[in-house]
Amino acid sequence: MYRIIATWKFALSAVTMGAKVLSSGGRALDAAEAGIRLTESDPDIDCVGLGGFLNRDGELELDAAVMDGDTLKTGAVIGIKNYEHPITVARAVMEKTMHNILVGRGAESFAREIGIESRPMLDMITPGARKLWEEKRAEKAAASGHDTIGFLALDSHGSIVSATSTSGMGMKLPGRSGDSPIIGSGFYAESGVGAASATGWGEDIMRTCMSFRMTEMIRAGADPQKAADTAVITACETMIRHGTKPREMAVICLDADGRIGAACNHKGFAYVTACEGGEPTTVDVEPIIDKDTL
Repeated sequence: MYRIIATWKFALSAVTMGAKVLSSGGRALDAAEAGIRLTESDPDIDCVGLGGFLNRDGELELDAAVMDGDTLKTGAVIGIKNYEHPITVARAVMEKTMHNILVGRGAESFAREIGIESRPMLDMITPGARKLWEEKRAEKAAASGHDTIGFLALDSHGSIVSATSTSGMGMKLPGRSGDSPIIGSGFYAESGVGAASATGWGEDIMRTCMSFRMTEMIRAGADPQKAADTAVITACETMIRHGTKPREMAVICLDADGRIGAACNHKGFAYVTACEGGEPTTVDVEPIIDKDTL
């Protein structure tokens, strides 16, 4: 028995690839990396990998992370440039170093040392991404845009993995990190318990450690849907109680039995899921709470 759930409709090809890996008895870790690599290479996806949002200076800085629920080992890269597949670099950080996170030039140097192929930044910036950046710069627009692929996989061996990849928000300050590569906020996994991932306005998600919160609720006996709903509601209510209006947040989670959950505080969120014996399916999620009415 296997199960996958991933954020946003654009994850369909990633989930389809991951399902192929798992249906042949492959590992959750391999399924997550293979699926996310497809998303990173798709220039039509404007928030991950090629064609991703550019920062304030017109550069493409990418973040990615992975957590192996069997060992609790994690690897992440933040603000990496000139590498098409930050998820592969993140996995290498987990498997080949004693560290959890490498940042910027350090991550790039490490990737170069272990032979991961680089790519000139100009080849990674699509005309659409450049045009959008030029328009935003002319408008002196604030940072915006925030989608991430979060990918949760349970394989037939009972291993659970959580992985993420993103360009972060457009027009961000150089060096900014959102929640996606931060353990407990953007991702978390523990085999035998569950896994979770978040997407949305990273600064808000980090304030409430949403992925760890969901995993702990599953550990305490909550089903994944209840954990997802509670995480979003609690995060919004907590922020309001402390004087901050919450922005876009959406989450997915998965337990050790292959049950899934998803919740959001805004319209437009969807996830893709696949399990043994079925085709990948896209599901639209109705907000459990509406940020605009809070």
